[in-house]
Amino acid sequence: MDHRVVEMLEAELAEAIAQALQTIPPKRLPLHASEQIVHLMAKAAVTVYEAAVEGADEGQE
Repeated sequence: MDHRVVEMLEAELAEAIAQALQTIPPKRLPLHASEQIVHLMAKAAVTVYEAAVEGADEGQE
């Protein structure tokens, strides 16, 4: 995938993850998600998406 698209997806997903985590009371979460953790979660989500895209491309061959 295009590097710029990956960066855009990571930024959008990081924002969505941070917002989702803010809706949960801190006492219910076992760990406060730092910016670094949120960033890693977003990168992981994009990696899963990229793998799905690759799998779909292989299925079309």
